[in-house]
Amino acid sequence: MTRTAAIMQPTYLPYLGYFHLIAAADVFVFLDDVQFARRSWQQRNRIWSAAGEVMLSVPVQKADREASLSVIETAETERWREKHLNSIRHTYARRPHFAEGMAFLEAHLQAPITRLADLNVEIIQAAAHRLGLATAFVRASTLAAPGERSEHLLAICRAVNATEYLSPMGSRDYMVEDGVFAGADFPVRFQGFVEIAYPQGHEPFTPYMAFIDAVMNLGWGGTRDLIDRMASA
Repeated sequence: MTRTAAIMQPTYLPYLGYFHLIAAADVFVFLDDVQFARRSWQQRNRIWSAAGEVMLSVPVQKADREASLSVIETAETERWREKHLNSIRHTYARRPHFAEGMAFLEAHLQAPITRLADLNVEIIQAAAHRLGLATAFVRASTLAAPGERSEHLLAICRAVNATEYLSPMGSRDYMVEDGVFAGADFPVRFQGFVEIAYPQGHEPFTPYMAFIDAVMNLGWGGTRDLIDRMASA
C-alpha cells in the first residue's frame, strides 16, 4: 500500500496550495527544524483590500542567525495580533462568510502561543480539521532525521514510513540537481497545482492570497470544494 508523505515549512496563514498539498498526502510533516528565514512566508502572508495587497507580518524576537524555526519567539510587545485582526476585519467585514472566518482567526490568533512555529502549526492543523482533511501531522523536530536539503527530506520520509514523496511545486529543480531520491530509488511525485478563480469582491481575481481570503468568500465548505476541484483539475 502506498503511503504518501508531503513536507513543508509551517508558514503563516498559508495559501490554498498548502492545503492542496495536505489533502493529497497521507502524512504531512512540518519542516520546523530548518533555519529561520526573516521576511519569508514563515512569518508573513497577504490579504487583499480595496486599497490593494496588504502584507501581514508577525514580528519576532532577536535570535542567533543560525536559530531553528522551531525556537523563534514572537515579539508580543508590538501588539501585532490586534493589528492583524483589525486589518482582517476591515478588509473582509462585508464578505459573505466573514463571521465564520473571523471567529476562527480570533480563536487561534488570540491563543497564548508565543513560538512562531507552534502558532503556524496550530492554525494550519485547525484549518485542515475545519476543511475535513484527515491527513496525519508530524513535526520534523520530533524525528531527529539527519542530513541536509534532499537528504534530510529523504530521511524524514523514511522516519514516517512513507513509500513515496509528494514534493511541493517549485522544488523540482533542486531535487533533480541533488539526485538524492533518484539515487535511493525512492518514488517522487510533484504537486500539480493551479489556483482556480473564486469571487473575491473585486476584479481581477488575485491568486495566492492567504487561505483565509477563500474562507471569507466561500466559507469552509466552499473552500474544501475548491481544493477538491484543484486536485482534479
